[in-house]
Amino acid sequence: MTPAERLADRIAKNREIDRRVNEKLVSGEIPRNGSRKPVRAVTARNSNNALDKFQEIKRTQGLDAAAEYVRARKA
Repeated sequence: MTPAERLADRIAKNREIDRRVNEKLVSGEIPRNGSRKPVRAVTARNSNNALDKFQEIKRTQGLDAAAEYVRARKA
């Protein structure tokens, strides 16, 4: 199989997967995973952690500024 044929085959498989996922989303057949841990609500105690600060900087100033924030915290 040539590289072009492999690529075309992979694209076709990905499209088929996307089609099946979209069908399940529309029909509401996605199974619930009972083994997942419940998500904790953000409280005042954990709302100002480094990840929140990183996300805020990334949203307002861009990814480069957020990366610089992380580098500055390590130093």
